[in-house]
Amino acid sequence: MELNYTIVRSKKRRKTISLQVKANGTAIVHAPHRTPLSEIDKFVREKERWLWRKIRENGERQKEIKAKKYATGERFFFLGEPYPMKIVAVAGGCDKLALLCGQFVLASDEISQGRELFISWYREKAQRYIGERVGHFSQALKLIPRGVKISNARCRWGSCSQDNRLHFSWRLMMAPCSVIDYLVVHELAHMQEKNHSVRFWDLVRNIITDYRKQRIWLKDNGHTLDI
Repeated sequence: MELNYTIVRSKKRRKTISLQVKANGTAIVHAPHRTPLSEIDKFVREKERWLWRKIRENGERQKEIKAKKYATGERFFFLGEPYPMKIVAVAGGCDKLALLCGQFVLASDEISQGRELFISWYREKAQRYIGERVGHFSQALKLIPRGVKISNARCRWGSCSQDNRLHFSWRLMMAPCSVIDYLVVHELAHMQEKNHSVRFWDLVRNIITDYRKQRIWLKDNGHTLDI
Protein backbone atom coordinates (compact mmCIF):
# COMPACT_ATOMS: atom_id res chain seq x y z
CA MET A 1 0.00 0.00 0.00
CA GLU A 2 1.33 3.42 -0.94
CA LEU A 3 2.09 5.81 1.90
CA ASN A 4 0.51 9.23 1.31
CA TYR A 5 1.40 12.31 3.30
CA THR A 6 0.90 16.06 3.27
CA ILE A 7 3.86 18.46 3.48
CA VAL A 8 3.55 21.63 5.55
CA ARG A 9 6.47 23.99 5.02
CA SER A 10 7.46 26.80 7.35
CA LYS A 11 9.99 29.61 7.03
CA LYS A 12 10.26 29.66 10.84
CA ARG A 13 11.45 26.04 10.96
CA ARG A 14 15.19 26.12 10.28
CA LYS A 15 16.56 22.58 10.17
CA THR A 16 14.37 19.82 11.55
CA ILE A 17 11.75 17.73 9.80
CA SER A 18 9.01 16.21 11.94
CA LEU A 19 6.12 13.81 11.45
CA GLN A 20 2.58 13.89 12.77
CA VAL A 21 -0.27 11.42 12.36
CA LYS A 22 -3.66 13.02 12.94
CA ALA A 23 -6.58 11.27 14.59
CA ASN A 24 -8.14 10.51 11.17
CA GLY A 25 -4.95 8.74 10.03
CA THR A 26 -3.60 11.58 7.87
CA ALA A 27 0.20 11.81 7.87
CA ILE A 28 1.65 15.34 8.05
CA VAL A 29 5.30 16.23 7.42
CA HIS A 30 6.49 19.55 8.85
CA ALA A 31 9.60 20.78 7.06
CA PRO A 32 11.72 23.92 6.60
CA HIS A 33 10.66 26.08 3.68
CA ARG A 34 13.56 25.18 1.34
CA THR A 35 13.95 21.48 2.12
CA PRO A 36 14.17 19.48 -1.16
CA LEU A 37 11.37 17.00 -1.83
CA SER A 38 13.94 14.23 -2.20
CA GLU A 39 15.19 14.86 1.35
CA ILE A 40 11.64 14.90 2.73
CA ASP A 41 10.78 11.66 0.93
CA LYS A 42 13.94 9.98 2.24
CA PHE A 43 13.05 11.05 5.78
CA VAL A 44 9.52 9.65 5.45
CA ARG A 45 10.77 6.33 4.05
CA GLU A 46 13.15 5.95 6.98
CA LYS A 47 10.21 6.45 9.34
CA GLU A 48 7.76 4.37 7.29
CA ARG A 49 7.43 1.52 9.79
CA TRP A 50 6.68 3.99 12.60
CA LEU A 51 4.16 5.85 10.42
CA TRP A 52 2.21 2.73 9.52
CA ARG A 53 2.13 1.70 13.15
CA LYS A 54 0.75 5.10 14.22
CA ILE A 55 -1.82 5.11 11.42
CA ARG A 56 -2.97 1.63 12.47
CA GLU A 57 -3.13 2.62 16.16
CA ASN A 58 -5.16 5.74 15.36
CA GLY A 59 -7.53 3.70 13.23
CA GLU A 60 -8.10 1.26 16.09
CA ARG A 61 -8.69 4.13 18.50
CA GLN A 62 -11.26 5.70 16.20
CA LYS A 63 -13.18 2.41 16.13
CA GLU A 64 -13.27 2.47 19.93
CA ILE A 65 -14.96 5.87 20.00
CA LYS A 66 -18.72 5.62 19.82
CA ALA A 67 -20.79 8.62 18.83
CA LYS A 68 -22.50 10.17 21.83
CA LYS A 69 -26.21 9.58 22.17
CA TYR A 70 -28.11 12.53 23.56
CA ALA A 71 -30.35 10.38 25.68
CA THR A 72 -30.90 9.73 29.37
CA GLY A 73 -28.05 7.67 30.79
CA GLU A 74 -25.32 8.81 28.38
CA ARG A 75 -22.20 9.97 30.20
CA PHE A 76 -20.20 13.13 29.52
CA PHE A 77 -16.89 14.10 31.10
CA PHE A 78 -16.11 17.36 32.85
CA LEU A 79 -12.70 17.99 34.46
CA GLY A 80 -11.93 14.30 34.29
CA GLU A 81 -15.14 13.09 35.94
CA PRO A 82 -18.04 11.32 34.16
CA TYR A 83 -21.55 12.66 34.68
CA PRO A 84 -24.74 10.95 33.46
CA MET A 85 -27.22 12.93 31.40
CA LYS A 86 -30.96 13.19 31.95
CA ILE A 87 -33.53 14.46 29.45
CA VAL A 88 -36.18 16.62 31.11
CA ALA A 89 -38.90 19.07 30.17
CA VAL A 90 -37.52 22.55 30.81
CA ALA A 91 -39.62 25.64 31.42
CA GLY A 92 -39.13 28.70 29.27
CA GLY A 93 -36.29 30.95 30.38
CA CYS A 94 -34.29 28.10 31.96
CA ASP A 95 -30.94 26.84 30.66
CA LYS A 96 -31.28 24.27 27.90
CA LEU A 97 -28.26 22.44 29.28
CA ALA A 98 -26.89 22.50 32.81
CA LEU A 99 -24.82 20.44 35.24
CA LEU A 100 -26.99 20.04 38.32
CA CYS A 101 -26.69 17.75 41.34
CA GLY A 102 -24.12 15.48 39.72
CA GLN A 103 -25.81 15.10 36.34
CA PHE A 104 -26.19 16.93 33.06
CA VAL A 105 -29.76 18.04 32.38
CA LEU A 106 -30.73 18.54 28.73
CA ALA A 107 -34.05 20.07 27.65
CA SER A 108 -36.28 17.53 25.93
CA ASP A 109 -37.08 19.95 23.09
CA GLU A 110 -33.36 20.48 22.34
CA ILE A 111 -32.18 16.90 21.83
CA SER A 112 -31.44 17.52 18.15
CA GLN A 113 -29.16 20.40 19.21
CA GLY A 114 -27.51 18.38 21.96
CA ARG A 115 -23.99 18.41 20.55
CA GLU A 116 -24.07 22.14 19.79
CA LEU A 117 -25.33 22.88 23.31
CA PHE A 118 -22.56 20.79 24.87
CA ILE A 119 -19.89 22.49 22.75
CA SER A 120 -21.17 25.92 23.80
CA TRP A 121 -21.26 24.79 27.42
CA TYR A 122 -17.70 23.43 27.31
CA ARG A 123 -16.50 26.60 25.55
CA GLU A 124 -18.00 28.82 28.22
CA LYS A 125 -16.49 26.75 31.01
CA ALA A 126 -13.12 26.63 29.24
CA GLN A 127 -12.96 30.40 28.83
CA ARG A 128 -13.50 30.85 32.54
CA TYR A 129 -11.59 27.89 33.99
CA ILE A 130 -8.58 27.92 31.67
CA GLY A 131 -8.45 31.71 31.89
CA GLU A 132 -8.18 31.42 35.66
CA ARG A 133 -5.44 28.78 35.43
CA VAL A 134 -3.51 30.92 32.97
CA GLY A 135 -3.74 33.82 35.42
CA HIS A 136 -2.52 31.61 38.26
CA PHE A 137 0.49 30.18 36.45
CA SER A 138 1.31 33.48 34.76
CA GLN A 139 2.10 34.87 38.18
CA ALA A 140 4.26 31.87 39.07
CA LEU A 141 6.22 32.04 35.82
CA LYS A 142 6.12 35.85 35.53
CA LEU A 143 4.96 35.44 31.93
CA ILE A 144 1.82 37.36 30.91
CA PRO A 145 0.22 36.38 27.56
CA ARG A 146 -1.34 38.94 25.26
CA GLY A 147 -4.60 37.02 25.20
CA VAL A 148 -6.29 33.66 25.77
CA LYS A 149 -8.72 32.20 23.25
CA ILE A 150 -10.67 28.95 23.13
CA SER A 151 -10.41 27.04 19.85
CA ASN A 152 -12.18 24.14 18.18
CA ALA A 153 -8.95 22.20 17.61
CA ARG A 154 -9.44 18.44 17.71
CA CYS A 155 -5.85 17.31 18.34
CA ARG A 156 -3.82 20.43 19.02
CA TRP A 157 -4.74 20.98 22.65
CA GLY A 158 -2.90 24.27 23.01
CA SER A 159 -0.65 26.67 21.14
CA CYS A 160 1.35 29.86 21.65
CA SER A 161 1.65 32.30 18.77
CA GLN A 162 4.78 34.27 17.96
CA ASP A 163 3.23 37.34 19.62
CA ASN A 164 2.40 35.31 22.76
CA ARG A 165 -1.32 34.76 22.34
CA LEU A 166 -2.47 31.45 23.79
CA HIS A 167 -5.08 29.12 22.33
CA PHE A 168 -6.65 26.09 24.00
CA SER A 169 -9.16 23.56 22.72
CA TRP A 170 -12.53 23.46 24.51
CA ARG A 171 -12.13 19.68 24.51
CA LEU A 172 -9.64 20.04 27.35
CA MET A 173 -12.55 20.60 29.72
CA MET A 174 -13.17 16.86 29.56
CA ALA A 175 -9.62 16.12 30.80
CA PRO A 176 -8.48 15.95 34.45
CA CYS A 177 -7.47 19.23 36.11
CA SER A 178 -3.83 18.09 36.32
CA VAL A 179 -3.71 17.63 32.54
CA ILE A 180 -5.18 21.08 31.94
CA ASP A 181 -2.61 22.63 34.30
CA TYR A 182 0.18 20.91 32.39
CA LEU A 183 -1.10 22.24 29.05
CA VAL A 184 -1.43 25.75 30.45
CA VAL A 185 2.14 25.73 31.78
CA HIS A 186 3.37 24.15 28.54
CA GLU A 187 2.02 27.00 26.43
CA LEU A 188 3.08 29.69 28.89
CA ALA A 189 6.61 28.27 28.82
CA HIS A 190 6.61 28.71 25.04
CA MET A 191 6.42 32.44 25.60
CA GLN A 192 10.00 32.24 26.85
CA GLU A 193 11.25 29.25 24.86
CA LYS A 194 9.76 28.89 21.37
CA ASN A 195 10.92 25.29 21.06
CA HIS A 196 11.14 22.06 23.05
CA SER A 197 14.70 22.48 24.22
CA VAL A 198 16.12 21.31 27.54
CA ARG A 199 15.56 24.84 28.86
CA PHE A 200 11.89 24.61 27.87
CA TRP A 201 11.29 21.33 29.69
CA ASP A 202 13.19 22.57 32.74
CA LEU A 203 10.84 25.53 32.83
CA VAL A 204 7.81 23.23 32.68
CA ARG A 205 9.26 20.83 35.25
CA ASN A 206 9.82 23.62 37.75
CA ILE A 207 6.04 24.10 37.91
CA ILE A 208 4.60 20.71 36.90
CA THR A 209 6.97 18.17 38.43
CA ASP A 210 5.04 15.18 37.02
CA TYR A 211 4.56 16.65 33.53
CA ARG A 212 5.62 13.36 31.93
CA LYS A 213 2.67 11.64 33.61
CA GLN A 214 0.29 14.22 32.11
CA ARG A 215 1.85 13.85 28.64
CA ILE A 216 1.35 10.09 28.81
CA TRP A 217 -2.29 10.57 29.85
CA LEU A 218 -2.89 12.78 26.82
CA LYS A 219 -1.15 10.35 24.51
CA ASP A 220 -3.21 7.43 25.79
CA ASN A 221 -6.55 9.18 26.29
CA GLY A 222 -6.57 12.29 24.12
CA HIS A 223 -8.60 10.53 21.44
CA THR A 224 -11.51 10.19 23.90
CA LEU A 225 -11.84 13.96 24.43
CA ASP A 226 -14.65 14.48 21.98
CA ILE A 227 -18.43 14.37 21.78
